Amino acid sequence: MKWAFLVIMAALVRPLSMRLRRNPSDLLRIFALAAFLPFVLSTLHLFWAFDNWKWVGYVKGGEVSLLDFIAVSIYLTLPRPEGRLPFRWSMALYFAVTALSAIQAMVPVAALFYPLQLGRAFLVYVTVYRGVCADPRVPDSVLKGLAAGMFVEAAVAGWQRAGLGVLQTPGTFSSQNLLGLISQFVIFPFFAAMLGGRSGRLAPAVVAAGLVIAVLTASRGTIVLDCLGLATVFVLSALRQWTPRKTKVLWAGVAAMAVFAPLAASSLQQRFHSGLNGGPNMGLSEEDKTRLVFKKVAAQMLSDHPMGVGANHFTVVANTEGYFSAAGEYWGASRASNVHNVYWLVAAETGYIGVVAFVAFLVHPLIAAFRCSFRHRRDPRGDLLLGLGVALLVVYIHSFEEWIFVVFESQYLLAIVIGLVAGLTQELGYWRAKTGATILTHDAESREREVQAPPERVAGVG
Repeated sequence: MKWAFLVIMAALVRPLSMRLRRNPSDLLRIFALAAFLPFVLSTLHLFWAFDNWKWVGYVKGGEVSLLDFIAVSIYLTLPRPEGRLPFRWSMALYFAVTALSAIQAMVPVAALFYPLQLGRAFLVYVTVYRGVCADPRVPDSVLKGLAAGMFVEAAVAGWQRAGLGVLQTPGTFSSQNLLGLISQFVIFPFFAAMLGGRSGRLAPAVVAAGLVIAVLTASRGTIVLDCLGLATVFVLSALRQWTPRKTKVLWAGVAAMAVFAPLAASSLQQRFHSGLNGGPNMGLSEEDKTRLVFKKVAAQMLSDHPMGVGANHFTVVANTEGYFSAAGEYWGASRASNVHNVYWLVAAETGYIGVVAFVAFLVHPLIAAFRCSFRHRRDPRGDLLLGLGVALLVVYIHSFEEWIFVVFESQYLLAIVIGLVAGLTQELGYWRAKTGATILTHDAESREREVQAPPERVAGVG
């Protein structure tokens, strides 16, 4: 049955692409659907393994999802942009490192499952990038899809807390931490768009949904980083350009924090008094102690294997080569988990070269988003780029205490965000050859004048 379904999905790729060419308006709807799908792929089980393993790593086999088939259909529809694909070298380097890690892996095929997952995310990235370059309305459609996902998560998490009594609500994901990290990809771009003055009613609703999600997850990292991220977006947006609207948002934010802070404190208090993670007066909780031991295990693994143990192999090696036992702790269910720090995880699995490639892969779009945003202070696309940059920054910081950055839901959202960054920066001329300061100045000034274009040209989120 699975294979029949996969064959049917593959056979529908070409007809869907042809339909999108004949009906451009459908392309915007399909982009919104593509952005929404990462929120429900797991719950609705819209992914399938053509090579299914009972593997304890974070990638269980050779998998494909409905989003992959949709991305291929869109990719075949869109024209090739004039410029070169941004971030291609940093992405290619990280992909190559993960693929080559299979050489030293205990089970090479299992190690290759992760670069396969990266390839699927790369496909989504290229598709979003091409879409933004082909039609300036695409960012708006993508953001609407992300907004729909946030509303679904807020509703599901609310039902889990009120109806089921779950203290740390996971929404449609496997854990509350994953829900919190996913929401951080979305909340900051919408807040930046709201500050820019072209957000309509949707952006405030998305920001409110993000804060509700943070409260319901009762995740310390999500709550603290959401607050810091919103403050960062506001400060950077104010530095770009101050407007009367930002004064209003500032006072509205102060009022919102007066409501949000007690709710967040109450949610955290319920979590700790429940005994799930130790009491509030016990110092480090058992969860925190386990995280510290995990990092010691990863450090020892890297010391023993400078080239890494192979992608998707941390848990297997930690169990079979005695790293967990040597740590001298009773691990229980934690023996099936990973070090709660994606940078230590990548270092242990792909070595020193791997973690350098990983950081380069992350930093490249972050720098582009911030630099291009400040070059175009009066352009609404610059506002959106600022929010996207802060989203990446917050997720990168959050990943110092989480490993879930490497699961496919997170990587799909990363691909969408980086695709928006690549497309918007390309549209704003960031990647053009820098032949002289005069040309750059003239280009920046001409782009500034483009701001007077209608809101629908630039991710108006209205």
